[in-house]
Amino acid sequence: MYVVLSVVVVFLISACANGVTGSDSQIGLAEPYRLALDELISTDTALNDGMEFISLDFDEELPSEDSDKQSIEEYLQSRYNVKIYHLTYEQLVAQGLYDAGDTKRKGILLSIEKQEQSDQNNMTIEVSKYRSNEGGLTAKVTLAYQQDQWKVVNSTPTKES
Repeated sequence: MYVVLSVVVVFLISACANGVTGSDSQIGLAEPYRLALDELISTDTALNDGMEFISLDFDEELPSEDSDKQSIEEYLQSRYNVKIYHLTYEQLVAQGLYDAGDTKRKGILLSIEKQEQSDQNNMTIEVSKYRSNEGGLTAKVTLAYQQDQWKVVNSTPTKES
């Protein structure tokens, strides 16, 4: 009796663990968001020249968890070795990090503006990079979940200034 009960308990625990890890890999948006932002940063690298910080501005209506945002922040900080903020343009100006009269900004503002998921394995993320008078860029980045990982399959600039 105890053996059967033990086997059932082990089976249930295993099934629950698989369900949790399986759902995390499908729900977590840190990886596709991180890939889309990295793709944008690598586009028009002149905008990155001498950058001392990156500010991340997530649309409040986007699906994302605090752990996703933290993962993105840690990745960008380690990859680009700059300070990471979570400030909008207005907040950057208010904190003195952007001067309206300055033509050479010390950082870039990255925004995730829109996310569309056509199915579990494909999504398009609209992202933008802004450095004020020096320019900005908006792109639609299409990603696909292939071989247990997200990959950028297309990146189309939609606006450049």
